[in-house]
Formats: sequence, C-alpha cells, structure tokens
Amino acid sequence: MKKLLILVSLLITTISFAGHHEKEKLSPNVAVVKAGYDAFAIGDMEAWAAVQADDVVWEIQVGLPYTGTYIGSEAVMTGVLGPIGEMWPNFKVEPIHFYESGDVVFVHGRMIADGLDTEALHMVTVKNGKYSRFRPFDDSAAMMKAVKE
Repeated sequence: MKKLLILVSLLITTISFAGHHEKEKLSPNVAVVKAGYDAFAIGDMEAWAAVQADDVVWEIQVGLPYTGTYIGSEAVMTGVLGPIGEMWPNFKVEPIHFYESGDVVFVHGRMIADGLDTEALHMVTVKNGKYSRFRPFDDSAAMMKAVKE
C-alpha cells in the first residue's frame, strides 16, 4: 500500500507540472542572428545593418558571381545583397533552425526565389552583440541554375 501511495504521489506531481515549463528562450547570440534574418525578411535594411558590426566580414564561397570577402554592411549590401536581388527575383531566406556553439550560430535555412528552392547552412560569428563574421554554405549549383538574366 505504501508503494502504491508513493507511486500515486509521483504521478500527481508529474501531472501537476506538465505543461508548466517556461517557453524556451533564445540565447543572446541566437536572438541577434534571428533579428538579422527577421529584418532581411521584411526588407528592413536599416534594422539588418544595425545587427552587423562596423567591420563585419562576409566571406562568400567560390561558385557565385559575387564570390569574395566584403567588409562592412555597406559593402555587403552593394556587393552581395544587390546582386542577389537582381539574379533571383523574390529571394527569401527562411530559417528552419538555429544551432549555437560558443560565439558561432549555425542557421539551417531554406532559400526560395523564382525558380529556386534549396536549403543552406550559414555560419554567423557574434561578438559584442553583433554579427562579426558571416559565411554562407549555399547550394551554388542550384542557385546558378535559377539565375534570371
């Protein structure tokens, strides 16, 4: 009987706490990275630039017309984001999940545009509450196949 009372007590305790967990909060680094993606999604480039460090470094992989290293948000907007908008009309990046390891946030995302629907992995280093480095690992073959000329 004593064992039954202990078991019932444990069951009641478990049930009474079920569903009362605090909603998962984002870490400060993930929140900063998410803010950048959210701003980009709505075209708020001022808010996007606000989460980029003054000397943010964007390193674009080989295989894309804008391959190279860009320093500062203005250089990124002109050298990377401008060409993306021209080559892939209606370009969007939809984060699927954020993974954090120290000061690096990995973003598994979906890239969509006219004629494009692929997944990518982006690596964002956060320092002092801002993007300090951004390295995309995109499906450049799929992207180049979908280029609108």
